[in-house]
Amino acid sequence: MSAPSLARLAEHRGRTILSGTGDAGRTVDACTGTLRPHSLTVKAGDSHLSTRLVHVRLQDTSVNRLRYGTEVTVSSGDGALDDYLLTLPLSGHATFRYGNDVATATPDRGVIIGPHREFAFDFDPTWDQLVVRLDRERVESAAAALTGDVGPVDFDLALAPGVATLDGLLESALGLAGSEITDRRPRLVWQFEQLILETLLMTQPNNRAAMTGTGRCGPDSPRVRQAMEFMLDRLSEPLTVTTVAEACGTSVRTLQQTFRREVGSSPLQWLREQRLERAHALLTAGAPGLSVTDVAYRCGFFHLGEFGTAFRRRYGTTPSKLLTTRR
Repeated sequence: MSAPSLARLAEHRGRTILSGTGDAGRTVDACTGTLRPHSLTVKAGDSHLSTRLVHVRLQDTSVNRLRYGTEVTVSSGDGALDDYLLTLPLSGHATFRYGNDVATATPDRGVIIGPHREFAFDFDPTWDQLVVRLDRERVESAAAALTGDVGPVDFDLALAPGVATLDGLLESALGLAGSEITDRRPRLVWQFEQLILETLLMTQPNNRAAMTGTGRCGPDSPRVRQAMEFMLDRLSEPLTVTTVAEACGTSVRTLQQTFRREVGSSPLQWLREQRLERAHALLTAGAPGLSVTDVAYRCGFFHLGEFGTAFRRRYGTTPSKLLTTRR
């Protein structure tokens, strides 16, 4: 799905907050509430704002269609920042400044800014955009799950072509917004948000890329890559190395040897690390109603004592303590 199609879906699923609003103060208040603190300057003295803002709230993420109808500058304001803003242009031309980085945004090239530097955006009168607001804590948690280390995430300003793969995930998430499905399965939206974050971290260059694997070559062996994909798709299932080898059309001995040569561990040791990382991400996000038992089973740990011991050894805290701190 393209950005214009996503915009139409957002209009259908979203709540109109501003429609043709010409008051700058009201515009800033509304956009601060849905996005982040900022200041707004109308550049041409004889022009008039005509702001439209449509807001779709998921769980920790929102999708917003925003246009001003005139030439404006949006820049850093007062207040702490706790989000990343992924901008998908629909029409017009804009210059984004984030710290010392500068990028031009057009309908075929978007941008993403974080919470770490001052920013300024210059929009032309025809500028129209989708802005996906991503929670800072969720982004950093997803990065920690992928890398095993905590810390800030700093993305390159201009979006890489591979980020277009997010369109399908965003479409699915928007389609779920306010639907009966989410009433029956409230965690489904959270899961889609997690997929969006992990996909972004794996496709958009960032300071953690070398640790997530996006900055280096993957395993040389197609069998190892196939085995990894097979196991990641089945994190919640009990797996044996025989099952994995058979699924990949190779012997246990060959798979074990190739894994140790290219990954530095056995297939099941690697799988255990992926399960712990996914569990850490789920617990850190602390979705409503989530329990340690739920997380353990969803991540393939069927002995809670073993799960707790392995988790504490890896992260220095217990699953229950981590979950408690996130609520």
